[in-house]
Amino acid sequence: MIGHIFGLLHDPQSEWKKIAGLPDEELKRMTIYFIFLGMLPAIGFYIGTTQFGWTIAGGDPVRITEASAIPLAVLFYIALMGAVLFIGLMVHRMSKTYSAETHAYKGFVFMGLCCTPVFLAGICAAYPIWWLDVVIATAACSYAIRLIYLGIPHMMKVPEDLGFLYASAVFAAALVYVVFVLVATVLLWEYVAAPVFTN
Repeated sequence: MIGHIFGLLHDPQSEWKKIAGLPDEELKRMTIYFIFLGMLPAIGFYIGTTQFGWTIAGGDPVRITEASAIPLAVLFYIALMGAVLFIGLMVHRMSKTYSAETHAYKGFVFMGLCCTPVFLAGICAAYPIWWLDVVIATAACSYAIRLIYLGIPHMMKVPEDLGFLYASAVFAAALVYVVFVLVATVLLWEYVAAPVFTN
């Protein structure tokens, strides 16, 4: 699994071909890795917001209490796993439209692999430097989108022209999920898990 991750970061075209050739049983076994990889950003967020805090415009660090950070970190993890699950299911649901070869777990594995740069970049939240984290998060999300466009033709076994349309539809589903998470975040912060700031 680690070899596939480094392969996708180094040479995604050839690595997608290797992953597409894996038997279904091996793809199923890969699902467990994303459950653990998805914990990295949540753990980084917890450490960064409780131990170091965010510094904005050279002011004092802003921290939140450990008790309020735990539910926020758990909700963050659920949102990340929800993204992999929801978009992975959309990959599977759209497969009939594009005559692709897929199963539900294949969509989940595909999205887990595409989200790997985001999971790894989440470690940077452990020492939050606002401008640097924004740059790293933007780069990780951009690379994840690139992986979607490069990987769909190989993983779903569709021609390049259909693969572009398929990947664009997957990207649109991802944008819908992002809007849902933003709305849910506002509601949850207001009514369920509001952060409690330390003095």
